[in-house]
Amino acid sequence: MTISISQIMSQKPEFEKIRIQTGRLRDQAVGLAKNYQQTGSFEDLKNAIRIMEQVVEIGGAYIEPSMLSILGRMLGMRFGRTGSMDDLNRVIDIASMVVDTTPQNHPDRASYLNNLGTMLGIRFGRTGSIDDLNRAVDVASIAVDITPQNHPNRATYLNNLGSWLGRRFERTGSIDDLDRAIDIASMAVDTTPQDHPDRAGYLNNLGTWLSRRFQRTGSIDDLNRAIDGASIAVDTTPQNYPDRASYLNNLRIMLGIRFGRTGSIDDLNRTIDIASIVVDTIPQNHPNRASYLNNLGTWLGRQFERTGSIDNLNRTIDIASIVVDTTPQNHPDRADRLNNLGNKLGTRFERTGSMDDLNRTLLSYKEGWYCHSAPPSIRIRLSRAAANILASQQNWNESSQLLEEAVKLLPAVSPRFLNHNDKQHVLADSAGLASIAAAVALNAGKKPSHALQLLELGRGIIAGLLMDMRGDISDLKREYPDFAYKFISLRDELDSLADQSASTVSSDNTSSWESLAKRRREADQQFDELITRIRAQPGFDRFLRPPAENEMMAAANLNPIIVVNLSPYRCDAFLIERDQISVLELPGLTMEKVQKKVQDLQKSRTTGSFHIAPLLEWLWDVVARPSLDALGFKMPVSSDNWPRVWWIPTGLLSQLPLHAAGRHMQGSTETVLDRVISSYAPSVKALIHGRRHPIRTSAGPLSDNALLVAMRETPDLSVNGILPFAASEVEMLKDLCPSLKLQPITPTPCKDDVLQHLRTCKIFHFAGHGQSDPMEPSRSCLLLEDWKTDPLTVGDLRDHRLQENGPFLGYLSACSTGANEAVQLADEGIHLVSAFQLAGFRHVVGTLWEVSDRHCVDVARVLYETLRDEGMTDAAVCRGLHRAVRALRDGGIKDEKEKDEETKDENAKNEEERDAKLELSGLRVQKMANVYWIPYVHFGV
Repeated sequence: MTISISQIMSQKPEFEKIRIQTGRLRDQAVGLAKNYQQTGSFEDLKNAIRIMEQVVEIGGAYIEPSMLSILGRMLGMRFGRTGSMDDLNRVIDIASMVVDTTPQNHPDRASYLNNLGTMLGIRFGRTGSIDDLNRAVDVASIAVDITPQNHPNRATYLNNLGSWLGRRFERTGSIDDLDRAIDIASMAVDTTPQDHPDRAGYLNNLGTWLSRRFQRTGSIDDLNRAIDGASIAVDTTPQNYPDRASYLNNLRIMLGIRFGRTGSIDDLNRTIDIASIVVDTIPQNHPNRASYLNNLGTWLGRQFERTGSIDNLNRTIDIASIVVDTTPQNHPDRADRLNNLGNKLGTRFERTGSMDDLNRTLLSYKEGWYCHSAPPSIRIRLSRAAANILASQQNWNESSQLLEEAVKLLPAVSPRFLNHNDKQHVLADSAGLASIAAAVALNAGKKPSHALQLLELGRGIIAGLLMDMRGDISDLKREYPDFAYKFISLRDELDSLADQSASTVSSDNTSSWESLAKRRREADQQFDELITRIRAQPGFDRFLRPPAENEMMAAANLNPIIVVNLSPYRCDAFLIERDQISVLELPGLTMEKVQKKVQDLQKSRTTGSFHIAPLLEWLWDVVARPSLDALGFKMPVSSDNWPRVWWIPTGLLSQLPLHAAGRHMQGSTETVLDRVISSYAPSVKALIHGRRHPIRTSAGPLSDNALLVAMRETPDLSVNGILPFAASEVEMLKDLCPSLKLQPITPTPCKDDVLQHLRTCKIFHFAGHGQSDPMEPSRSCLLLEDWKTDPLTVGDLRDHRLQENGPFLGYLSACSTGANEAVQLADEGIHLVSAFQLAGFRHVVGTLWEVSDRHCVDVARVLYETLRDEGMTDAAVCRGLHRAVRALRDGGIKDEKEKDEETKDENAKNEEERDAKLELSGLRVQKMANVYWIPYVHFGV
C-alpha cells in the first residue's frame, strides 16, 4: 500500500534514498522497454519487468503511483506478446490502484485513466465481459475531458476512446457508438503532425471504424477513405515495427471488404498476399496469430468460391482447424472461428459428400453454440446452422431444443437501451428464426400452444419491448403499489434518457455523453431486475411474458385468431379459439411459392400489368379456405352480421392480402370477403395489449377532436404529386363530424403541428401520400409539407406515447401505409400502421400498396357513416371498412367518371336493384368491378 505525502515528508531522508535508487532502476527498465518496442527483443522486455518489480519491492509503502503505472504498462506489453491472463489481470489491478491513489487534479491522472481503459478494453477482447468494455469507455472518456486541447497526449487518449467505442459498436450494434468512434478517431488524426510516429496507428484505427460503417451503411466514401488511411499507415511504418503486422492486417480487411462490393480480383489477390505476409511475420506465440491465420483462411475460402479449386478449400480448412485448436476455450472469438470452420467443412461436404465432413461441421456448430462468452448474435447463428443439419437428419428433438434456446436469446441481441434502428439491424440477421423454431417444435411432437409461444417470443421484438414499457399495470398498482411506482419511475427515466441521448450524440463533451449512455444501461439493468422481482410475487409470474395458452384463448373469446406460419420445413395455420388452440397443416403453402408470388406482385405493381386474380385464388386454396372451413365458416353470410377473424401472417406472407383471398367472379361464394370480416394484428400479444386500453369516452357533444389533414399537392414530389380528391375526402368527413360528435381540427400540415394535435384527437384522418422505405422501414413516412426537411416517420410516431389518452381511430388514406417491404424485418412489422398502433391508437386503417385517389372518398364515407349510425365502437370500425370494400368490389361505389355519365335517377335505380338482389341472395351477381378495394386493411382490437 502507498502512504500519504505528509507521512513521506516526515521520513524525508529515507524517502530520498529510496527515490534515488528506484529512479535509477526505473530509467534502466524504461530504456529496455523502449528497445523492445523498437526491436521486438523479448529478453529486453522480460528484464525491464524484472527490474520494475524490484523497484516496487524496494519502494514498498513509499512507491509512487507513476512507478506502479510503468510496471503496469510493461506487464501489458508482455501480455500483448504472450497472451498471459495472469499478466493482464495484474495490470488491471495495478492500473485501478494507480487511479484510486492519484489526486483528482494530478497532471498524470489522465494518463493513468487512459492506461486503465486500455487494459480493460483488452481484457474485454479476451473474456467478452461487457462490463469491462463499458468501464473502459467510461474511464477513457474522463481522460479525454480532463486533458487540455493542446496537450501532447490528447490525441492518444482520443484514439483509445475511439477504439473502445468502436469495439462496443461491434458487440451491441449501437450506431451512435460507431459514429462517435469515427468522429473521435478523426480528431486524433487531425491533431497529430504528419511526421509523428503515432499517426500511423491513429490512421489505422480510423480506417477500421470507417470500414465498419461502410458495412453498416454502404457508404463507398467511407470504405475508400478507410483504405487510403490504412495504406498510409502501412507505408509510413518501418518494416520491423511490432505493430506493422496489425496495420497490414487491417488494410487486408478493408481490401477484402471492397472486393465483396466490387468483385475486383486484384483486391482479392492483394488481400491474400497481405494476409500471408502478416502470418509469416508474426511470432508463433503471438496472441493475435490465431486471428491473423483465421483471416488468411477466410480469404483463401473466398478464392475457392471464385476459382473452385479444391486445393484452396482444403488449405482453408487446414488453417481454420489450426485457428480453432490454438484459440483458448473461453475466448469470445472461439465461437466465430468455429463457425468459420463449420462453414468451410460444410462447403466441402457439398462438394465431396464426405459424411466425416458433415459430422465435423455439426460438431463445430454445436461447440460454438456452447461458447457462452461469445456475442449472442454469433451463438444464434451457430445454433441455427446446427439445427438445420439436425433437421435434415430428422433429429427434430435436438434441433427443436437448439432453436428454442436461440429464440430465448433474441431479446439479448436487442437490449432495451439500443435505439430502434440498431435493434432493427441486429435482428435482421435472425429473420425467420421464430417461424423455423415453431415448425420444428411441431415436427418434434410438441403442443401447438408451445410452438405458438415460440412465435410470440421471437417475433415483434422491438414492438414487444415498447408494449412492455407502455402496458397497463393497473393490477400491479392494486397489489404491489411500491413495485408499480418503481416501474413507472424507471420507465419514464428510460424514455427521458433515450430522448436525451438522441440530442447529445453530437456533443463534444465525451464524459457527459458517455455518462448518459452509462445511466441508460444501468436503468435498463435495474428495469430488468425489477421485472424479475415482480415475477417472483404471487400471481405475477407471467408479468410481461409472452401470453400463455389460456391468455391466447381468452384473446379469441369473441372471435377466432388465425396465425399463419411460414417456414422451410412446414407451413401451418394456428387456429386460436376460445376453448382450444389447434394447428392445421397447409401443404400447398411453401416458402418458395410465397417468394415467387411476392416477386410477381411487386413486378406487376411496377410494370402496371396488375394481374392479381391468380394470387387471390391461390391464397384462397392454400390458406384462407382451409382455415375458414376448419373454423366452421363454410358459407357466405346473407346478412350484415358477419363473423370476424384476426389474421396474423408471418414472414413474407405479411405482404399478401389474405383478407382479399378468393374467387371473385360472377356467382362465386368462395371468398374471404363474403364469409368473414377480416382484421390484422402483428401478434397475439399486440392484440391483448390494445384491448387493455379503454375506449375514450366523450364528456359532452363535440368534446372530441377529429384531426383532419388533406395534402392535395405534395411539394417536391415529381410523380403523381397532386391528389385531386384528397380535399374532397376531408371535406366529406368535416361535414359528418357534427353527427359523429367530433370537433374538426385542421392543423398546419407540418410534422410538429400534427404531432402536437395527435395528443388531443379522437380520430386522425390523413388524405395524401405515404412513402414506404424498404431499406430502412423506420424512415417510412407520411408526406406533409415539410417532408423533405423533417418527415413524419414511423420512428417519430413509434416514439410518440399516447396510451394515457389513446386516440380511437387513425385512418391513413395514402399509399403503402401498411406495407412491410423490408424482407429481413418482416416479422418486426415496421410500417406506418403499426407505428400508430404503438403510439396508442386503438384502430388503424391503412393500405398494403397504392390506392385509387378517386375511390378513397367513398370508402372513407361508408366507414364513417357506419360509425355515425352504429356508434364509435370496435365492431363498427371493422364492419364499416368491410362494407366499404365490398361495395367498391361489387361496383356499388362508382368512380366520378361513371357518375357523370349516368343521371341521378338512373343511378339510384341501379343502386336499388343491386341492393335488392344482394339482400335476397346474399351473393354478388356481377363480376368484380375493380381491384381498388384490395389494398385496404384494418389493424386493431
